[in-house]
Amino acid sequence: MFSLALAFTLAHIQGDWSTHYERSGYLETGRYEEAVDYCKRLDAASPDARAFFFGKSPEGRDMVALVISSEHAFTPKAATRSSRPLIIVQNGIHSGEIEGKDASLLLARDMLIYHKFPELMNGANILIIPVFSVDAHERFTAYTRINQNGPKEMGWRATSQNLNLNRDYIKADGGEMRNELKLLHAWKPDFFFDNHTTDGSDHQYTVTLALPVAQTQAPSQAAWSQQMYDEVKTKLDAKGFLTGPYFDLADSSDPAKGLSVGDYSPRYSIGYLAAMNRPSMLVETHVLKAYKPRVEGTYWTMVYAIDKCVRDAKSLKAMNAASDAAELKAGEGTKVVLSAENSPEKRPFTFKAYEYTPYESKVSGAKTNNWNRSKPIDIAAQIQDQYQVNQEVSLPAAYAVPPQWKEVQDLIALHGIKGFPVRVSTTTDLQSYRFTKVKFSPMPFESRFMPQFTAEQITEPRTLMPGTMIYPVNQVGGKLLAQMLEPNGPDSLVRWGFFNVMFEGKEYFEDYAMEPVAKQMYDSDPKLRAEFEERLKDEAFAKNPR
Repeated sequence: MFSLALAFTLAHIQGDWSTHYERSGYLETGRYEEAVDYCKRLDAASPDARAFFFGKSPEGRDMVALVISSEHAFTPKAATRSSRPLIIVQNGIHSGEIEGKDASLLLARDMLIYHKFPELMNGANILIIPVFSVDAHERFTAYTRINQNGPKEMGWRATSQNLNLNRDYIKADGGEMRNELKLLHAWKPDFFFDNHTTDGSDHQYTVTLALPVAQTQAPSQAAWSQQMYDEVKTKLDAKGFLTGPYFDLADSSDPAKGLSVGDYSPRYSIGYLAAMNRPSMLVETHVLKAYKPRVEGTYWTMVYAIDKCVRDAKSLKAMNAASDAAELKAGEGTKVVLSAENSPEKRPFTFKAYEYTPYESKVSGAKTNNWNRSKPIDIAAQIQDQYQVNQEVSLPAAYAVPPQWKEVQDLIALHGIKGFPVRVSTTTDLQSYRFTKVKFSPMPFESRFMPQFTAEQITEPRTLMPGTMIYPVNQVGGKLLAQMLEPNGPDSLVRWGFFNVMFEGKEYFEDYAMEPVAKQMYDSDPKLRAEFEERLKDEAFAKNPR
């Protein structure tokens, strides 16, 4: 895994805790083996650090994590028993967006070696994943993200299997994701970071942040997350890193037309954490800012957010525990919000922009977006950042997954959800769904053909065969279970194509056998005959003999 040359070099600079990023003059990021070795060195140098591997990537690379804990809570059991909040910092889910890795290694060094931020060291336990998408990180070129202003070389957006891991949290097709889900459900953090670099229009903001505050998050956690955003933004602005919400513009050329802040479904990191009843933060530094301020902005975002978690440790852990306890009390009829959307409500927002100076391209013949960075301007705009329920479901007492869907049973177990098997064949009236208006895209999305459909709930006699798994909703993970198995959820397993085969017709009739039956029905049922003749007004139907 490690090159002998690198091992020899590091052996001679054990006293040098600078990173490749620093030694390059803040212009480059190191290769993955540097991150692994740096975590090992921190482990060897400090009794308050522990590096470990939590799985292998599809190409066979070890996936490393680093735990920082002055109380030596180096196991999931010890960390969850602690009165300190457990923070997980994830970097490099998109490995071209890599400043989180460099910022996290610097923060770990500053806490463990230089003894900075003692209040964080003595108030929180921190688990850092330096690089999540490790194979993609090593697809290392200067041309990976041509819109991005540094580092000089960087990794790739998709994995070696061409999967975008930040669309993979529910379906878990990636080997990296399956490793991380095991880690997430073992350690179950009190707060979670996901560090990225954004794309899009040019503007003055160095950092943009997203924290789930819609109805998909528990109300107490949503209110606390809004406080977190306000406090961190204020401190980052004062530090010189202008910060705003992670937004979408209605028109990238004219922010005056408004912006919105959406909610996230559980295919994404922070949407998945909301389904786990945990607050989280998506950090998006701006792609056109230089690499150094992006790394520093990420560094201070983590410092200020972890400080908030430490100051609110007791209430944060109690709030999370209350959300878990509510799931234990869930039962038939309990309401769960599967998705939220922006409400029509708007409020004034001053957008920190640059003067927009588009030009006509001599190459494409089209107008090309451009902004004049020497002319920062304020634009009076409106923002939509309030939410309303989009999809809500009343829970059953439990869900049943028949034995032939073993892949689904295994996936549910991977998400930390418990069930028990049916031992004796049982027939009873059960709720299920009937699907109509099924359509498929001609192209796959994230390796899967995602159907569109209408799902109608019905009740009918069903037989539960031995090996059917029963998943009660009154467990920690019940909300996540509903997201997976309620077909109308935005990232349900039906939508992700786990049941596509059920939409295929396998049996068929011969015309010579069916026509006499159809003719007898036509002759004997006046109501059916009238409906049929009305339907014949549909030309396509009338011309289709079958």
